[in-house]
Amino acid sequence: MSPLLANILLNELDWELESRGLRFVRYADDCIILVRSEKAATRVMKSVTKYIENVLRLKVNKDKSRIGRPTEIQYLGFAFYYQFQEKKYRMKVPKKSLDKVMKKVRKLTSRKWSVSNSYKAKKIAEVVRGWINYFKIGSILTVTRKLDTVIRYRFRMCIWKHWKNPKTRYKNLVKLGISKKNARCAAGFHGYARVCRTKTVCYAMSNARLKKFGLLSAEEYLCKARCQVN
Repeated sequence: MSPLLANILLNELDWELESRGLRFVRYADDCIILVRSEKAATRVMKSVTKYIENVLRLKVNKDKSRIGRPTEIQYLGFAFYYQFQEKKYRMKVPKKSLDKVMKKVRKLTSRKWSVSNSYKAKKIAEVVRGWINYFKIGSILTVTRKLDTVIRYRFRMCIWKHWKNPKTRYKNLVKLGISKKNARCAAGFHGYARVCRTKTVCYAMSNARLKKFGLLSAEEYLCKARCQVN
């Protein structure tokens, strides 16, 4: 209800900004007004604030209102950067939002969480889909690949722990095509983080096999989501 009511109340603000010839974007009560200089920005902020408070009888949050370049601000969870080849600004995922989804992924791939790995894969897919569906309009291919790397690495550790003892690990590695010598060497490794970075484990638990297991590829889902939009 909140965005709907804000759109009704601030509809007159849209008309006012349009009548002034200003370029702007607004969602509910979040609004960005685009001008060419800091001097113009100061003037517009002062006049628009006066209009909102005196004409619309609404209160402007002075703490959240600011003047800045596109690279210095965030809007609806997006940050901005300048693309020199295209000579225009584009959207990206801010570090705070990336850290937030990484934190969720680490929690869902915790080896201490005593649920099945298939259930973990299901919950990871829910988080990844929601995150990508929101940020897909931005430049997120690089961070999506980074997210995939973290998810796969940590998921391999979950599987490695599930195999429990060296004998089971050796047996499963051989079953997945690893030579007996390399399987024996990997099975005797101590420390989840170290062994799950080795070529032996990465080959045995390849990206293709993790996909068959039910682990969602963030990069593939991003490409699919963008194709559906286009």
